[in-house]
Amino acid sequence: MELYYKDLISKDASLEKLVDDLMLVVQGADELAQAAGSRLGELETKEITSRLQQLKAGVQRLRQHAVEGAVAADKLMRRNPYSTAGVAFACGLIAAALFYRRRD
Repeated sequence: MELYYKDLISKDASLEKLVDDLMLVVQGADELAQAAGSRLGELETKEITSRLQQLKAGVQRLRQHAVEGAVAADKLMRRNPYSTAGVAFACGLIAAALFYRRRD
């Protein structure tokens, strides 16, 4: 028996929104570096450019990691829907018990 979960991976997921926001920051920083490039020395310009490239690569790795995690979770849910739901329910109960204990 196979279950189908429509829109299991939301297009407006918070991690995807974070990655998109980071890309906007990178683009803004890139534009700022280009605008300030004429006033900066060659060493500063190279350093800003290299750091922007590192930031872009980090954002791309984060996006790829998020996609891989979502695909893995989707595969796990499709292969073992009841077992996965049971484990998630048990983890929720344990977390609730720990929070309740700390509250007292």
